[in-house]
Amino acid sequence: MTSETWHTEFNPQKFLSRVSLAQLIERNEAYNESSITDAKSPCIFCGKVSARGILLNDKSFLCQQCYSEVAMISYPEKYEALRRQFLIAREARRLAWESFRERFEHKSEESSLVVLGWASLLLALANPAFLILTAILLVIGYQKNGTNKRKTEEWLSRKSAWEQSNPEPKEPELKHFHDPSAILSEKDRLVLKIFNHWPGYPPFWKYLRSVVIGRDSNRCQVTGCPSRLELHVHHMRPVAGGGTHTPDNLVSLCDFHHALEPEKGHERIWGDIKTRYFTLVCGHERSNRASHGTHTVRAHLRRLQLVTLDELRELTKTYGFCCPSCGETKIKFTLFADKNIVRVECPTCNKSTEGTQQLTEETGPMLAEILAVSRNNGRWKARWDMLAERTSATWGVWSGQKVSKKRETYKEKVETSKSAPSCPKCGSPMKLVKPRPADKWKTFWGCTQYSVTGCKGSAKYVATNS
Repeated sequence: MTSETWHTEFNPQKFLSRVSLAQLIERNEAYNESSITDAKSPCIFCGKVSARGILLNDKSFLCQQCYSEVAMISYPEKYEALRRQFLIAREARRLAWESFRERFEHKSEESSLVVLGWASLLLALANPAFLILTAILLVIGYQKNGTNKRKTEEWLSRKSAWEQSNPEPKEPELKHFHDPSAILSEKDRLVLKIFNHWPGYPPFWKYLRSVVIGRDSNRCQVTGCPSRLELHVHHMRPVAGGGTHTPDNLVSLCDFHHALEPEKGHERIWGDIKTRYFTLVCGHERSNRASHGTHTVRAHLRRLQLVTLDELRELTKTYGFCCPSCGETKIKFTLFADKNIVRVECPTCNKSTEGTQQLTEETGPMLAEILAVSRNNGRWKARWDMLAERTSATWGVWSGQKVSKKRETYKEKVETSKSAPSCPKCGSPMKLVKPRPADKWKTFWGCTQYSVTGCKGSAKYVATNS
């Protein structure tokens, strides 16, 4: 297939035919191993058999000529034509304006004869004969100023008339391939299929990235992660495993959690990450201090600032952490700084767990795996494979703990609430809900899952439906 030539002296195909395949691949950030020189299958785009080209991620073959053509496409055919028409119209208007201005433009300038005329009055004080010279200079100067003013008015009038008859071309509304409202032709659908299996980043990756990050509300999609800056777009199904460059296969991850994905190409992330919380160090060879030779340093995490109580409380507000057993939202956090231990406990059912004080990016997602999450649930779970050998980083299970004597009275109240009937709507335990001094309603049995799921089951509901 040949691309449209809209300038008689510029033919993209003729130019690109002289460019090597390796240069094209590097320009479009494709994987070098996708380049092949002994293909035997026909091109997916033009149907011709050609030896040189690239293999797409779905193992389809795209010949070098079609590769160069597809790499130049930015929008579907309809919108690409509108874009080119706009560019041609804008350039034509610019050239017409330059020609018009060169022909009719007049720059207003004050005549210097007027200044000389008034300056010559000083000479007239010494010799009255200079008054004649003064008069001549002033008359000629003011005549020139009048002529300049008239020409300037004519120029401004012509300029206004030209701008009215030659308005700025209106920029068309352009829609990308992944826009659901875009009108696609059969050729566009074939191009989109090629882009979805592009061996590397597709030509409009920046647009695709903005769509995914906007859909994910500019948040890392690992539940409990506080990172909002330096987001990466990750393929949920790896490209090597047949994953496509489509929004439903892409997810926003912070640089920390993206680095934990052991996929091809992610190793470069380890050397680029450094924030006020942590720095990731890639694997490298290091010289021995006490003897000759070197030793290998594996990729590891260097801590800079560990999680604080304020950050834990903020994470609880953002994600709605609550007790998975009773639904209590007022989770209590205790930080033992001398031991670097964080303790989490529920004041209602007395269940708790504890773990090592870590980075906020680690602690938040790990708490999300232990506690219940009532809002802002993400679409991705953190891969701890690269950090699995840090056994001290694991958290304990959510289990009951011995109650102190000071809380025996409170424990009795909790045990009483546990003996309550089950919720008639969802089957969860019910508890006594007491009013505040300003409330007018009386104490009643309510569902413990109200703050989690919104269940409004109560004893009154049982009475009215029995």
